[in-house]
Amino acid sequence: MKNQKGISALVVIVLIALLIVFVVVWARYFSKPLATVMTGGIERAEPSIDKAKQAGDTLEKLNRTTDETMKKLDEETGR
Repeated sequence: MKNQKGISALVVIVLIALLIVFVVVWARYFSKPLATVMTGGIERAEPSIDKAKQAGDTLEKLNRTTDETMKKLDEETGR
């Protein structure tokens, strides 16, 4: 019985050691490239987002102008 308990404790220790090694290797070699890829996508999308905001602002101005013109026409036809 002692042999079996000793083996299971050894397996748990080995698994914990492998987990620690995995975390260290991940942090050293893979986290920086992954972060670069993630932020690179954001940087490439910013110009498109700015263009979309400008188009939205232009449409908002156009809608305001159209509303004002329609109000003026309604007032002129109502008189």
